[in-house]
Amino acid sequence: MFSLRWLVFSCLGFLVFVWAQVFPSLETLVATPDDHRVMDRAIARDRALAFAENRLGVSPADVAKVDLTHFSDSDAVGYFSKYKLKDEYDQSWDERFPTDVYRADIRLASGGWVQVSLQMETGKLVAWKRIGGAAAGASSNPERDAAGMLAQWGYDLADWEPVGTVATDRATVFQSRKAPIGEAKLQLLVKPGEELGYRIVLPASFLESIHAQERLATRLSMLGYIVPEIVLFVLAVVYAASYGSFTSFKRGRLLAALYFVLYVLFTLNMTAGLRSKSETGLPVSGQSVQSLIVVNAVILGATALLSYFAAVGGDGLWRSMGFSLWPRWREADYGRRVLRSVRQGYALAFIVLGAQSVILIALEKLLGSFTSSDASQSSYNLAYPWLMPLIAWCAGISEELLYRLFGIALFRRWLTGAARLLLRREPSRRTTAALTFAAMIPPSVIWAFGHVGYPIYPVYSRLIELTLLGLLFGWFMLRFGLMAAIFTHVTLDATLVGTQLLFDGLPYDWLSGLFSIAMPALAGGAIWLLHRSSRAAGGRHGSPDRLEPPPA
Repeated sequence: MFSLRWLVFSCLGFLVFVWAQVFPSLETLVATPDDHRVMDRAIARDRALAFAENRLGVSPADVAKVDLTHFSDSDAVGYFSKYKLKDEYDQSWDERFPTDVYRADIRLASGGWVQVSLQMETGKLVAWKRIGGAAAGASSNPERDAAGMLAQWGYDLADWEPVGTVATDRATVFQSRKAPIGEAKLQLLVKPGEELGYRIVLPASFLESIHAQERLATRLSMLGYIVPEIVLFVLAVVYAASYGSFTSFKRGRLLAALYFVLYVLFTLNMTAGLRSKSETGLPVSGQSVQSLIVVNAVILGATALLSYFAAVGGDGLWRSMGFSLWPRWREADYGRRVLRSVRQGYALAFIVLGAQSVILIALEKLLGSFTSSDASQSSYNLAYPWLMPLIAWCAGISEELLYRLFGIALFRRWLTGAARLLLRREPSRRTTAALTFAAMIPPSVIWAFGHVGYPIYPVYSRLIELTLLGLLFGWFMLRFGLMAAIFTHVTLDATLVGTQLLFDGLPYDWLSGLFSIAMPALAGGAIWLLHRSSRAAGGRHGSPDRLEPPPA
């Protein structure tokens, strides 16, 4: 029963989410003039080619290929975020030395590459580099020649001091004489005729701590997520075979296939995002990107199989314990229950969004947590940003089938079985409820370990956040059923994605953002219409399952 109390909590969660996560982005967008909105990818590409022709002498006829990618200096973003220096950075450095750029890798038919980096809002040229081709001859006085090049490109030499060091690629280094931001210093890299770039030099202690966190995240992902995921795969196959008689092996086939197709489409849409993972500064070959896509497709295929077996095994386990959490298409009221799950999903998603906002604020205050950037997940690296909401369905389908439907059922079966052996009788209802709650913890923790690789520090802050949210999702599934949990998860992610699209500054992305937020309702309505049409056409429909929900 979805009472008024749930609606009150939903409204409170929505207000907290808007206050904590929407208003800050809205204030930034309103305060940003129209000529400082992020450029469209096509405009950025054309502007980069124009700079290459007019400033670097690249003939349009010599251009064989152009790859445009959003790159981000995640360490610098993290540093300014951690020490609350972003406003100072935006006012002092962002115009000419941005942490985030559009970089065009232009392959020349005559040989070699030219890289052109643009400020993403103003479109100004901020860095360039020639790679391969005919290299400039060695200079007898590199520092003097580099200073002359800086003057030629409009830099005031009084603001820059040669530091007497040479970068790894033999570029001469100049350091800004102006005050640093915090302990971050600004340097130019100059190689006459070949390179004019910059870098933000961060304190060694900060970089060491970030890299230590990244190593920790890798270990936690391996031990807490990848190994348990393999074990869950084996267990899902075993329990699907053992409890398949309680359900149907048709369960989950469509959802698993939908997950695979949507995620492959999303991966193909983010080829630029795959290029952004390169840390060498060199252009990424198309073959390397294709190899990553193939590897991802194989992993996604395995995950789709895992989702399928988790669907069969999880539904079989629950039904063997006397509970029905997942209605069947042949049931007469299936369409109506889908619509009810959609309504519940939106209300519950707002509760989760509010809880997440409170958790994030608490983690920032108590642990000093902060976020960095990940250009591989950026909407600016999507060929078609309006396809970004697809990721919400991928997460909502696979994760709810595995960690909630199967994971909770598995641990509940084990815990109640162990209690039965110890007590030599059926555990009481109160004991069963406590064991059911305990059964929600392990799959929630495993799910949380799968997200520690995100650029949020310290890495265990994401572990705390997702474990708590996983318990909420588990409770919602036990209370309202699997479909409500899936729609809650999808609506949560679709709202977060939609908010990102609403405020990313790209033309027309606000329409994609609105579509993302409305997408779960549109999908639920389509399923209801399809089911009603199927009934009208004389499809077979049995009576609905009316098994009691498990103690939650």
